[in-house]
Amino acid sequence: MPIPFKFVDYFLQGGIMKKLILFSSLFFILLTACSENLNPTSGNNIESTYAITNGLLIDGTGTAPIPNSIIIVKDGLIESVGTNHSLEIPSGMEIIDLQGSYILPGLINSHVHGAYDKNNLQEWAKAGITTVRDLGNLTTSPEVGFSIRDALSNDNKNSRLVAAGPLVTTLGGYGNYPVTSTSDAELKTDGLINMGADLIKIAIEDNLQGRTWPMLSLDEIQMIVQTTHKNNKQVSAHISRSEHLDIAIKGGVDDVAHMVIDYLPDSLIALMIEKNMYWVPTLELWKGVSERYSLNWITTAKNNLIRFVQAGGKVALGTDYDGYTTPFDLGMPITEMKLMREAGMTPIQIIISATKHGAYVCGLDDKLGTIESGKIADIIIVKDNPLEDLEALLNVQMVIHNGEIITD
Repeated sequence: MPIPFKFVDYFLQGGIMKKLILFSSLFFILLTACSENLNPTSGNNIESTYAITNGLLIDGTGTAPIPNSIIIVKDGLIESVGTNHSLEIPSGMEIIDLQGSYILPGLINSHVHGAYDKNNLQEWAKAGITTVRDLGNLTTSPEVGFSIRDALSNDNKNSRLVAAGPLVTTLGGYGNYPVTSTSDAELKTDGLINMGADLIKIAIEDNLQGRTWPMLSLDEIQMIVQTTHKNNKQVSAHISRSEHLDIAIKGGVDDVAHMVIDYLPDSLIALMIEKNMYWVPTLELWKGVSERYSLNWITTAKNNLIRFVQAGGKVALGTDYDGYTTPFDLGMPITEMKLMREAGMTPIQIIISATKHGAYVCGLDDKLGTIESGKIADIIIVKDNPLEDLEALLNVQMVIHNGEIITD
């Protein structure tokens, strides 16, 4: 007897909506009144200059930690990066002496829901998650959602919100923003981007434990991707099985959300790597679903993940926070990190997935994800070495967001 899978009822019929509908109608009015229409991906940079010294730098590029590091921050940006031996601090500059603590880029959760919420954004930011990517607003119109995002970006105490808006699907499909043809797909994709979408999220889903839906055609998917790329944005696709991944690859999407929960053929891994497609595994989701319904999806997902990584695939950390009724970490996604570690990923691979690779799938790799000159000063400081124990990331001593010290 198939186990009832209630994710869809929650996702489409009000699980998130019940929690946020009051917020989305009232908080929007309050916030848009004071919004300055800031670029949500740049935030509110602080006009100040200071030097961070005597830290061990894990810069997000994958290189070994650099001792005796110096980072000079000016007006919200990283002006220069060096060491005690290579970089001179100008006389009179404010100095933050870390006394041997570890420096990392601000971390990124590349798959969340419920991010149009000040409290959630502040919890993420305080924990060191300075950017989140919301992959499905199911509670408001796109226009209202993007206006809320813009208003929330006015406060550096909020994590940066990268917003896809609604989940694009077909009539009667899995999602909440249907298109009816290739011409309609082009029109509505352009419309979402013009309204302010940072990326486009599509659903490639037709069956979850016997619950069935119609899907977008390949032609419609390719039109959505073509139109999005024309606008210099990216497309993320919800999938759950390898046959969906095959469609996503043929459609040309940029990343896929959810590790597949059936056998992953080597041929599809090779195609993803060839096309530079990223994967956002959401192991925390599959752990919760597996435990609730006595399934082996988490085991299959972890096995597929390590095969993808060992073949050279690129992973961006994402949890699907608030995408289902099971518990998720709000703040540091330590459960997801531990599951990635159990799968066989190394600590540095996990950190890169939450920094450099996260920035890429957010379309912000030129601004975020690594500690390099010219990038936005999103920086976290932890006391101990996360390359030895990922739980060191739970002891965040300082968070810098857009150059502003928001937690110390």
